[in-house]
Amino acid sequence: MRRLIPLTLLACGSFNPITNMHMRLFELARDHFHQTGKYQVRGGIISPVNDNYGKQGLVAAKHRIAMARLALETSEWIKVDSWESEQEQWSETVEVLSPGLNIRGVLLDQATAHLI
Repeated sequence: MRRLIPLTLLACGSFNPITNMHMRLFELARDHFHQTGKYQVRGGIISPVNDNYGKQGLVAAKHRIAMARLALETSEWIKVDSWESEQEQWSETVEVLSPGLNIRGVLLDQATAHLI
């Protein structure tokens, strides 16, 4: 049997507010990767941007995180991670993805990180 490459899907953004289409995006991506026969999606992570991002009308991160958690309450595989929004400064996505850090519960290292 062929070994599937494990994936965790990540979406960084303002989620101001989170919408049904944000959640649908995860489902479509998961279905696509599963259909290739090469990947197994193990989870999804929504990472709301820091308040210092500078987007006009950006609701406070604590409220965007709360809305996202409510929206994903029934999801067994998509979670909200507040690491990015809790930093002192706005972080570029590459920093969120940097090997060896950032998303709680998901360790990316040189040997296992895959960019697709």
